[in-house]
Amino acid sequence: RASMSAPWDDESFPWDERPLHGTDAPTVVEAVVRLKSWEVVAEKGKETLHLRGSLLLYWTDPRLVGFPTKAKGENPPEKIWRPGLITCAGFGLGPAENYEQVPRFYAGGLDKQGVSDGRLEFDVPMSLQDGFDVSGDIDRFRSFPFDSTRVDLSVMLFKSTRPEWADKHIALSLRRPQVNDPAYAPHSEYQQFDLDGVDRHSNDYQLSGVSLAAETHAPPPFLRNNGWEEGDLMCGVLLSLHIRRSHAFYVVNSIKPMYTIAAFGFCAYAVEPSDLADRVSLCAVLFLSIYAVQWTTAGHIPRLPFKTVLDNVSESVSAVLMLILIGNVLAYHVARPPRNCARRLEDAEDVVDACAFDDEKADAVDLACSLVVLAYVSLFSVGYRTVYAAWNANRRTGASRPWCKGPYLRNKRFRPTSEAYHLRVDDAFAAKHGKKYLGQGERVANAAERW
Repeated sequence: RASMSAPWDDESFPWDERPLHGTDAPTVVEAVVRLKSWEVVAEKGKETLHLRGSLLLYWTDPRLVGFPTKAKGENPPEKIWRPGLITCAGFGLGPAENYEQVPRFYAGGLDKQGVSDGRLEFDVPMSLQDGFDVSGDIDRFRSFPFDSTRVDLSVMLFKSTRPEWADKHIALSLRRPQVNDPAYAPHSEYQQFDLDGVDRHSNDYQLSGVSLAAETHAPPPFLRNNGWEEGDLMCGVLLSLHIRRSHAFYVVNSIKPMYTIAAFGFCAYAVEPSDLADRVSLCAVLFLSIYAVQWTTAGHIPRLPFKTVLDNVSESVSAVLMLILIGNVLAYHVARPPRNCARRLEDAEDVVDACAFDDEKADAVDLACSLVVLAYVSLFSVGYRTVYAAWNANRRTGASRPWCKGPYLRNKRFRPTSEAYHLRVDDAFAAKHGKKYLGQGERVANAAERW
């Protein structure tokens, strides 16, 4: 008799209704992001990001408690309720976007007899359908080779034919409890990020972080129907990938050699100030070395309508050598004797001393010029045009910028709630966890402005 009254035996049972329909309690949906692979492919002057992973959604349907999977099949009824999904342009969730994918029973919710406790898992494959052009944000190249980018994606939990509002019908949570043994995952109380064999590097780029947040926003006017009331909000998941260029190649093969050339320029001060020809010869050789260094990395540098940090380094080193050369010439002309000195001073007692090169004056000029050049290199060239320029460009348009400063409409309309997290994927993270990680990120304070 119990089996005859079970809802799965009733062909007309309204499985498409939300669990807890008709009550004041919302359905709690827990979200986890799983990343399997990412790749940046360079072709035809474009750098395109490709992504493969899943959006995992978990919830409990009390109507399925006691469902006998061995007798009725491993999957729940095809019409079972699940959240509708709407993605941003270019972000694909496969059949789930058309409401064609059915969730499955959560494996941990089945007993030995295959009886379910009502828990469901919705494993939605996600991808960037035609790839994401990371070269589109051209302004970020101003900090090349220290440039970076933030790829912002969004998924709304909403179905236009069946509106369900945040905290009224659906309560989105990013705090799915950690199911692994505490000894295996002592770092995490919750599951938020699942890195499943993800490589940190891809060609010229490296993954520096992943961000995940819940968001709520007012629906556009054309969706304010089917029972919408003032104050009802849509909810969704915001996902960002923080990608930086691997700059080691450019630092080792271009920036370090450039500044080494500048350092060699100071060797001119070791040559006697009176030997102007030797000093000029040294600077000329170093000038040619700049272009030799540039040639080694020319094929790896994008062609841009503006100067980059790497261009600034080249210009600065050229300016350093020019300043040193000007100082050398100035020291020589300040310290050398007047023209026709011996003829003018033929009646002097000591013509040789009066017409000698004044080394003290030359040394004083060299000292003043070397201090000016040193200040230019350390403060302006390295400090301002390299370190600060790279930091400022990344803060405005790169991986370090907040969500709200992004270029898309979703960045302006969809604001993260207090449920906003960031997982930093750096060298220490890779050394500790390798390519696999299942756990939480660091919560971001003042998420609306800083996440």
